[in-house]
Amino acid sequence: MGLFVIILLVISAVILLISRRNTETILIAALNFSLAEFWYIMLIYISKKGGFTVQMETLLFGTRAIRLKLQYLIFTLNQLGFVMAIGRFLFPLFLMWLALYYSKRIPVKHKKSLYLIAAVIPVLSLITYYPPVFKWLIRQNGRIIAFLVHSSLDWILLYMGIALVLLLTELHDITIRFYRRQFGWRVMMIVSLMILYGLYCPQDPAQVYLFYKNDFMGSRQGLWYLNPALNRGTYILVFILVIICTLIGVYSTLRYAREIIQEGIEENTIRRKFDTASKGASVFIHSVKNQLLANRILLKRAGAVLSKENPDIEIIRENYRQLAQNNEFMLERMEELYRSIRTNSIFLKEETLQSVCEQSISRFQKKYPDAEVERQIPETVMILCDMNHLAEAIYNLLSNGWEAQIAAEHTDKPIRMQVHEDRLWTVLEITDHGMGLSEEQRKHMFEPFWSSKNSNYKWGMGLYYVRQIVKSHFGILRIETRLGHGTTFSIQLPRYNKANKAAEKL
Repeated sequence: MGLFVIILLVISAVILLISRRNTETILIAALNFSLAEFWYIMLIYISKKGGFTVQMETLLFGTRAIRLKLQYLIFTLNQLGFVMAIGRFLFPLFLMWLALYYSKRIPVKHKKSLYLIAAVIPVLSLITYYPPVFKWLIRQNGRIIAFLVHSSLDWILLYMGIALVLLLTELHDITIRFYRRQFGWRVMMIVSLMILYGLYCPQDPAQVYLFYKNDFMGSRQGLWYLNPALNRGTYILVFILVIICTLIGVYSTLRYAREIIQEGIEENTIRRKFDTASKGASVFIHSVKNQLLANRILLKRAGAVLSKENPDIEIIRENYRQLAQNNEFMLERMEELYRSIRTNSIFLKEETLQSVCEQSISRFQKKYPDAEVERQIPETVMILCDMNHLAEAIYNLLSNGWEAQIAAEHTDKPIRMQVHEDRLWTVLEITDHGMGLSEEQRKHMFEPFWSSKNSNYKWGMGLYYVRQIVKSHFGILRIETRLGHGTTFSIQLPRYNKANKAAEKL
């Protein structure tokens, strides 16, 4: 069982690193590797120590053959003890670093010094438990052993407690549902690893160095699995706890890796399809232009017929209206394509988010005068943006939302606009009451020239355009949708505080 846990921890860490290598994934992988290393050395030590029951042998090793294989591996006590110390002391260090990385209550400029401070005790502990140093210390004073054993467990528990408080505080502070759920899975993953580590963290390397001497060991450092008072029911509970924590930890890690891989696939797909589409854009625009010129000729001819005596007025007028409508329609489509492709000219300046939204709503209600928009946008929220581009992007989301409600026959309900300020981010949520999208539709929705609507009237460039504009503002566009339950788009922009910027300059 123990080796199974170790293998799963290593595999999930490797998959995560393959998916993406940044500070977060490296720290999570390091947490997995240090726990796997600690468990592996601990299993070797227990197999050599002996004195456990059949139930414990099954729980830790699965079979007697595996236990014997580990028991006869060649390690000196010094090697075994120091490698155990590495895993035991690095896990709480990586845990603390990960909690500091996630915490938004701690200013970024202070985090580097906190990382260094957090590393002091684990590094000193590793130096202290380095075999030559450890043996020199106990030769100087035999009483120092009990102090080292107790103090090492004290700081480990302290680190775990501080890290847990930081993680739970961060989870509590997140107000945006999408990010709260996403971070909740990370917290579950970390807590499950902490429980797996906590089962055996009292196992001190001193027990390995002094293999046959246990008189200095208090009850806190006792080998709990050798306790004769433990019955079969206790072992079953421990077995179930290990299984649950392992499944939660591995599932959460793989879920996070899948999110990263999926984002990368979608990004590459969108980029590849747009590169392909852009190659033919000039040819496409040229053909549309030729069609417009042909329509202009038809319009002139229709005008000439109208000027004659006794023309068939109704037919000609109908043709004339159709040509005029087609002409305007193609002009709009060409403008849409041009606007979607030409998104590189972005000029950011201070604006209130309310003014940007009002401009979007004003244009939206000219197109859909009967549509109602329910908005909760504070007047004081400032952002850095290109007013025209961002307002156009928001207008696109409003139009998509209302058209979805028309299709779902929910025009009696308003579209909702809501603003959250969540520490580093200002988030604008636009929620409609349409039919939502299936998982397959959601995968394609940001691709250029893809549309779930009538392709004769919709080019499928709107959401691609919105996404590019949001990215140009150093932001993120998120979507939450479920078939039959509407859709919420979240425009996440870096939070801008003019007062803080002015204070920093002083």
